Amino acid sequence: MSNLGQISKIFPRMKHLNIVLLVVLFSYQSYSQTVPEGQIKVYDSYQPAKGSSTGLKNKFSINPLGILIGDYPIYYERMFGNTFSVELAAGLTYENYVGNLTTFGFFDVDSEFKRNFKVGSTYSISPKVYLNDDNFEGSYLCVVYRHRMYNSEAIQYQGQDISGVKEYNKLNSFTFNYGYVYDLGKGFLLDYYLGIGVRTQTVSQAHAEPSNVYPYTSSYVFTTEKTKKTLPSGMWGIKIAYSF
Repeated sequence: MSNLGQISKIFPRMKHLNIVLLVVLFSYQSYSQTVPEGQIKVYDSYQPAKGSSTGLKNKFSINPLGILIGDYPIYYERMFGNTFSVELAAGLTYENYVGNLTTFGFFDVDSEFKRNFKVGSTYSISPKVYLNDDNFEGSYLCVVYRHRMYNSEAIQYQGQDISGVKEYNKLNSFTFNYGYVYDLGKGFLLDYYLGIGVRTQTVSQAHAEPSNVYPYTSSYVFTTEKTKKTLPSGMWGIKIAYSF
């Protein structure tokens, strides 16, 4: 009988303990449902700036300074994740105003010829890594391969009309660039960059050779001469972009 009495005294105590445990468990569940939201508000202090491009994956750009060198590509950039992107460009070239002031860059040009400039082609590819983990904003590093082909035609020599002699000036470059993208709001961006690398320039230009036909001093045969050089090169520019 004494054992039964002890058991009967224990059960009421266990009943009260179970009630306490149920109250504690219910309170914990209610707390676990409400606390995380508060924690996010307290600890997740990063908020994108108004007009930020965070989350956008596509970008189109143009380089307004390209008019100085007759280079008119349209750039398209696609973001993969938050830090890595690939930029592709394609377009047309025409007269390289700055390059022609320095006689095709690194080569002497026979000034006895008069030339007409023709439409050429340009394209580039550039993988990029953004350093701020913020899509199309902030600092980035990239490697750029760029190809430009400028076409022309020699139509006169020493003031005399000649049959057109086709010429070209081909530029292939590899550069390592640093750039920074500044958000202008409403999806518009300003991208400025500079870099250093190497450039290979191949020039095919008209050349006059005295003819073996009499009179030797006034008769010429017109051909083309091809020359090629690889030298260190730099790159700099700005782009106006729209992201979406």
